[in-house]
Amino acid sequence: MDKKIWRFFSTFWGSVYIIFMVVNFLEGNVYEKLLGPLGTIYIASLALFVGGKEFDRWHEKHPGKRNGELFVVGFSILIFAMFFVSFFFNGIYIVPPDVVAAYIGVLSVFVISHKSKEMYLEKHESEDKKN
Repeated sequence: MDKKIWRFFSTFWGSVYIIFMVVNFLEGNVYEKLLGPLGTIYIASLALFVGGKEFDRWHEKHPGKRNGELFVVGFSILIFAMFFVSFFFNGIYIVPPDVVAAYIGVLSVFVISHKSKEMYLEKHESEDKKN
């Protein structure tokens, strides 16, 4: 499949997940049973998109960079805000474990992608010095 399709799926499922995550939080975990499956679909589509992107990078087909860092920062701020509200409104707002699991998944994909990019750049810098 074309990586544009995986980018679309990743963006679509990420948006759906975040919407359900926020609505569920504000509505007192009414949709908590949907968060696990939605998070799994989102993390899987994200991993497929990022994996394809990294594969292309290592095979000299990746044209540039995307701003995944901005999404991770935004997602982190949202998670922090949810924990902050949960702390001060004890018992009213609860952060479900599936949200934490999805956050760990997003961070894992980001860290692996970032490390792959660093390794790629190091490899090409050392090749440039040899030439």
